[in-house]
Amino acid sequence: MGLLSFFSGLFGHGPSQANQAPSSLGYQEEQEEKAYNLGDGIEDEKDASNVASDEQSESITEQAVSEAETPQESMETPKEEKEPKADDIHNLIILDESGSMSCVRHQTITGCNETLNSIRNIAKEDKNTKQYVSIFCFDTARSRYIFQNEPIENTRDLTEEDYCPNSATPLYDAIGFTVTRLRQLVAETDSVGVVTIITDGYENASRRWSHWAVLELINSLKKRGWVFTFIGANIDVARTATGLGIDSYLEFEQTDVGMESMFSAHTLSQRAYCERRRYMKGNEGFQRMALEDQQRQLGAMNRNFFVESQRVAPNAIRELKEDEIFVFGSNVQGQHNGGASLCALEHFGAQLGQSDGRQGQCYAIPTDGNSFEDLVAAVERFNEYAAMHPELKFMLTEIGCGNAGYRVEQIAPLFRQAYQFGNVYVPARFLKYVAMATPFDL
Repeated sequence: MGLLSFFSGLFGHGPSQANQAPSSLGYQEEQEEKAYNLGDGIEDEKDASNVASDEQSESITEQAVSEAETPQESMETPKEEKEPKADDIHNLIILDESGSMSCVRHQTITGCNETLNSIRNIAKEDKNTKQYVSIFCFDTARSRYIFQNEPIENTRDLTEEDYCPNSATPLYDAIGFTVTRLRQLVAETDSVGVVTIITDGYENASRRWSHWAVLELINSLKKRGWVFTFIGANIDVARTATGLGIDSYLEFEQTDVGMESMFSAHTLSQRAYCERRRYMKGNEGFQRMALEDQQRQLGAMNRNFFVESQRVAPNAIRELKEDEIFVFGSNVQGQHNGGASLCALEHFGAQLGQSDGRQGQCYAIPTDGNSFEDLVAAVERFNEYAAMHPELKFMLTEIGCGNAGYRVEQIAPLFRQAYQFGNVYVPARFLKYVAMATPFDL
C-alpha cells in the first residue's frame, strides 16, 4: 500500500471516496467541472520515498495543484499583472453555508459586512498595501464565490440574497478548491493569503480533497508566510483546527451576542495582523533578510493571531505561561536590585550586568541612568523585537515610573506602536495612553 493510501485510510478518506465526483462544489456545470478537476493529482499513490521529508511532501501537494488546472481553467492573470507586489494581502473567507447556519443567517451577513468595512478602512489608512477579498460560500447545493480576489474598494455589502444556508458541509473540498486557486493566482508574486475558515459543523460531504491533502496544502503555504485561522461552533474547534495544521482558532456561540463577539474579535485581530506586517515590511532588518527568512517571519503570525480587545498586564506577575515574556525597566548597569527588575532576576532569568534586551523569559529596557532619548531608542528596539516575535506575548510593567522618576504620561505613549501589534499587554495605568492610537497613524 502506498503511503498516501495509508494516510487516506487513517483519516477516513479511502480511494473509493477519492474517485467520486465532487458534486458538493459548484452549482453551475462549469464550476462543478473545475471542482472535479481540482483533486486529480491527489488520488495517485506515492511511494514512501516520495513523502520522506517535508520538502518532498510539499512537492507532492504542488504536483497535485499543478495537475488540477486545465488550460481552459487557468486562473493566471495577464503577465503584466504578475509583477511581484510584496505588500499585497489576499483575504480569503471560506464561509459555511450549510443548513445549520440558517439560525444565524442575518448575523453572519452583518458580521461579514463589518469585516469588509474593516478591510476597506485598513486599505485607506495604509496606502502601501493593496487589499483583495474573496468570499466563498460552500454547501452541497450551490457552492460559489460572492467575490473572487476583488480589490476591496470594488466590493459591496452582502445582502440576504447572497447567503442562503442549505444542505451539508464539504469542508475539505471548499478549503482545497479555494486555497489552491488563490495560490495559483499569486504564485509569481510575493503576496500572501490570509485565510479565514468559518463553520458550525464537521466535515461530512467532501469527495475530492482528503484531510491529509488539505493538511499538506496548508502546511506548505504557512512556510511561505500565509496565515490560516479557524472559527467554529458546535464542534471541537481546537482539535479540528490543529488537525488541519491551523494554529489560531476561535469558538463562537450561535447567538446574536456570540456572532457579534466573534466578528469583532476577528476584525480586531485582522487590524493587529496588518499593523505587525506593515511594521515588518518597513523594518531594515527584515528587508535585509533572505526571502525564506522573511516568509518564516510572516508565517510566525499564524500563532496568537486572535487578540484581546483590552490587553492589560497583571499588577503582580510571579509566573508566566510558556509563550509569555516579562518586560521590566532596568538600570544601565543591569544590577536588577529592586522592584520589577529584582522579580525578573529571581523568577524569570534576568542576567546581572545585562541591561537591555531579551534574557531568559524576560526583556529588559534600560530606564534608570539613561537619557530620555536613549530610553526612546530602547523602546523602539523593544517594538522591533515584539513585532518580529508575534508568537510571544509581552507582559509590560510600569517601566521607568519607579526609581527612574518618569511619569506615566511620559512613558506610556512610547508603547502606542507596540500595543497595536496585539501581543503586548500594558499596565492598567498605561491603557488610556496607548489605546487612543489608531493603526497606521504612527
